Amino acid sequence: MIKLPEFSEDQEYRILRETAAAYAAKELGPQAEQLDLDPARWRIKEAIAKAEDLGMLAALIPEDYGGGGLDDYAFCVALEEIAVEEAGIAAVLLAHNAALLPAAMGEFKALITGVGPDAFPVCLAFPGEVSFADGKVKGRVPFALNAQECSLITLLPGGGGGTQALTVRGDAAGVEINAEPYQMGLRAARAGSIRLEDAEASNVISGGDMAGEVQRVLMLGLASIATGISRNALQKAYAYARERYQGGKMIIEHQQMRIFLAEMLAAVEQGRALVKKACEDGGLAPAMVAWLRATERACKSATDGVQVHGGYGYMRDYGMERLMRDAKYCQMYPMTSQEALLRLLEISETG
Repeated sequence: MIKLPEFSEDQEYRILRETAAAYAAKELGPQAEQLDLDPARWRIKEAIAKAEDLGMLAALIPEDYGGGGLDDYAFCVALEEIAVEEAGIAAVLLAHNAALLPAAMGEFKALITGVGPDAFPVCLAFPGEVSFADGKVKGRVPFALNAQECSLITLLPGGGGGTQALTVRGDAAGVEINAEPYQMGLRAARAGSIRLEDAEASNVISGGDMAGEVQRVLMLGLASIATGISRNALQKAYAYARERYQGGKMIIEHQQMRIFLAEMLAAVEQGRALVKKACEDGGLAPAMVAWLRATERACKSATDGVQVHGGYGYMRDYGMERLMRDAKYCQMYPMTSQEALLRLLEISETG
């Protein structure tokens, strides 16, 4: 296994990184392909059960409210380590925690007490076109993570400057959830579309820039997952290149193959650095830059990994094609890279 350059982190983050890596290697690695092939709800819940010990089921909620009390960077460190083994499970945890985030920001502080193990995972219905009036919710969300068979949905209605969040029960009257017919990547995060017609809100939470904060956390989390995918691509490609031959010499001895591997290594280092800087800054723009660059590099790392494997790269047995699908999903959600670039420019222009 290739050794990554030592990354400067405080001891508490290094310990968390080791703990999350041990959990992922034991609970997720052996069944990563099965979680992708058959992401049944019971299988996801079993795989994630031990994540509670890491504080990942309410990671960003303060301990006073019953959460794990992790800061942004600690959450990202854990997501990266989990994504090295199974990016879909990391996406489940990211969407679940982003869905709980408004409860920690607004005047309503009881959401966590209503979310027990049976309610996991909560669906994050964002972005979407949702309106709220007279206690009723209307609208449509074309793509939502953790949507299938969810018991609770978090929505961020338009209007009001993004300072309001709602929850509705997944089985409430007026809620229609349709599973994504062919989910290309991050399959464990069982995506779907949601239609709401006069559905009754079970909780109304007000206060703070909830839409902006949810978007920032999503960007940071997806950048960390993308960095984990780049690490996985590097490890798989490096191992393969050291045991197979082409043209009479080992694959790793070919200069172009070494360049591919070096690019993957650079992607990991860049992703980690950008995520750490964005967490320290706390703004949306640095998080968006981290997401843009880390997901772009993850797509390239996975594609180059397929190239290193040759024809075997397209076969499920080697796991590289799964990384390509997962990386592309990270790059396309919650918006396209072009939309993010335009939003980034707008932020710079308006301050």
